[in-house]
Order: sequence, then structure tokens, then C-alpha cells
Amino acid sequence: MNEKYLSHQKRYVIGVSGGCDSMALLDMMVKKNYQVAIAHVNYNLREDTDEDYQVVHDYATQHNIPFYYKVFTKEDYQQGNFQAVARQMRYHFYHEVLDQGYDAVLLAHHLDDELETIYMYLERGSQTNYLGIEPITTIQHMTVIRPLLDTKKQALRDYCIQNHIAFHDDYTNFQTHFKRDQVRNLVLNTYTDQQKEELLLKAKAYNQRKEHIQSQLKPLLEKYHAENKINYHEIPEALYSDFLFCLLEEKIPVEKISQHLINEIIHQMTSAKPNIMLELPLHQQFIKAYDNITIATLSVNKSYAYTITSLKEEDYGYFSIRLQGAMNDGVNVSDADFPLTIRSILPGDVIKTSGGKKKVARLFINNKIPSHERALYPIVVRNDGEIILIPGIAKRYEYLSTNPNLFVIK
Repeated sequence: MNEKYLSHQKRYVIGVSGGCDSMALLDMMVKKNYQVAIAHVNYNLREDTDEDYQVVHDYATQHNIPFYYKVFTKEDYQQGNFQAVARQMRYHFYHEVLDQGYDAVLLAHHLDDELETIYMYLERGSQTNYLGIEPITTIQHMTVIRPLLDTKKQALRDYCIQNHIAFHDDYTNFQTHFKRDQVRNLVLNTYTDQQKEELLLKAKAYNQRKEHIQSQLKPLLEKYHAENKINYHEIPEALYSDFLFCLLEEKIPVEKISQHLINEIIHQMTSAKPNIMLELPLHQQFIKAYDNITIATLSVNKSYAYTITSLKEEDYGYFSIRLQGAMNDGVNVSDADFPLTIRSILPGDVIKTSGGKKKVARLFINNKIPSHERALYPIVVRNDGEIILIPGIAKRYEYLSTNPNLFVIK
């Protein structure tokens, strides 16, 4: 067991299924006098899950260890992919237990699990920031530690037998219903020790390269997060793929991020078109606006209109009203102008400027307003329907010479 990330001053919740992996981890932690509690989940997926419970509960009782138990029914995870839903429910349960005064969750993933994960990522050609299973990570704001990643499953089984630690095998692990089971029982079972070592070496090389790249990406990602956009010309071409993966990973599950998707985004990003919106999974979109790029959630509301009856400061989500501000964001209104309407663009909108009648849509283009911002850009309209202000862009001609008393901040 790797104790690098463990401390006797911390309190740990161990996810214990009743199999040899987690029972071995539990017993090792107890014998080394760590402060632990047990979290056991029953999905009611097999007819013999009561035996899992009995094994874990008996150990908890024998060693006077706090025991937390959660039962799910098939109705709880009938929607969607079982493994994904079960994982979500399991971690939610761990979070509930952690809130009882514990510091981190310990899981019994071992070397064989690591090999399966590496193989599956390599087979899919998936992007990832870490190839394999990380020994310590954060999941749903919880610290999760895996101390057994250097230990083979057979060694854990032998440990339980030699130390007379009861365990109960999950027979579904020996079936091939799920992809991971197929990899475990049909592929890696045929690998020699040398082939497995080669997989580990590939992962090590990949992770070393990724660590170097992450150090290069850090300042670029910090700038992106500060401004919620970045000029793609500032990103070295060699880092396009890795940078985009980091952005996508924040919004989309890793399994939905393919190299094909990243390549398509790069193709659109580097094209001559100044404005591009590319729909992504889970209601996200990639946006390019005059060389600035961002990934944002698709907007549900494509229009709005608010009635303004008096001069007062207020926030409206799409814009704010202030009584002071920049000259180009303001207009001087009188009682005769009220009620005002501040709304999004409508087809055929025009504003009469000192230079003549101008189409609002053309003004957006001329002022390089990104296409994804145009639909929700605030436009100030007086009570006779005439547009008097497009903040930062244009004012109706008779409002140019007066000092503004109403400012619309986008």
C-alpha cells in the first residue's frame, strides 16, 4: 500500500464493496491504525448482494468501525447508462458520509484497474489529461485517494486469504456485459507481463509529456478564464489540441471529447470566416468572433424586452442601467421619452444618426460585435418606437449634443 498521500491525523471514508480489493485496503488501513469509516453501497443488481453486506458489516462490527450503508433500487438507475448513473449515486453517497467529519475518500483501485483504463483510452484514441488512474484527485469537491495502484489484484486476493479476511466475489466481474469487463476478461488476460509493462511505460511517457504541456498551457488558460475568451493567435499551433481539450473538459464529459471533434474545432477556428458558432454536445457551443474564441452554453432566450418607467439604477441580466458612465453608453432622456423599452434586436431595426438612417444589423457588423452577442445586445427605444441608443455604437441624432443622464451597460 502506498501511504504517500495518507496521514494519521486525517479521517478517511473507505468505499468497501466486500470484494477482496476493498477488504484488503480496509484491513491494511486498520492494521496501520488509520482513522477510518466504511461506506458500503448496495445496488440490488445481483441476487447475492446481501452476502456483500454481511461480509462488510461483520468486519465493521468486529473492529468497531463506523459503518455507513446505502441501498439503491433498479428504479434509481433505470434511466441512462448504469455504470455512469451508479458512479454518480455512489459519489453522492460518499459526499454525504464525508460531511460527517471526514477528510477524504479512499478507493481500492489497483494495478489491474489501471491497465484496463490505459488500454481503453488507447483503444478509443480519447484525449485525456492523465492516462490511467490518478493516485489522488478531486471528484465532486472531494479528495479521492487510491493507495493500491501499484498492487496487482492477485496480490490483494492472496493478502485476504493469508490474513483470513473474509470477502465475497462479485460474479458479474467475470462476465463480459460491459466494455471494461470485456477488456479485463478477454484482452488483458491474454497479455504477458512484458506487454502489461509496455502499457504502463506508454502511460508514463504520455503523462510526462502532458505534465510539460500543462505548464505551457497554464498562463494561456489563466488568461482565458480571466476574460472568458482568448485570441487563438496567442496559442502556439502545437498546443491547439491540448488547449481545446482543456476548455472542452470543463463543459463536457471526457468520453464525449473525441479527437475528431477537436480537429473540427481547429478547422473552424483557423478558417478565414470571422464569426463561427459550432454546436457541441450537452448544449454547449464553440464560438469564434474576430479571432477570439470561447466555449459557452447555448442561450435558451433569444430575445427580451423590458419597460423602463423612471431613472433609477437596476440590473436586468442582459444589461444594467446606471446614472453615470461612459459618454458613448449614455443618452439624455426627458419625461416625454418615457416609458422607454430596452430590448434585443428586431428584424428591420434602424436608427437615425447624424450620418443618416442606419440598419442596426449593419452597425453590429461594422463595429465587429461578435455574432453570438448580437441577438441579445441592448437597444434603447423611446415611447414612439424610435431607437435612441445602441450603447457604445450609435445614438439618435437629436440626442448627441446633450449630457447623458441614463447609461446602459452591456
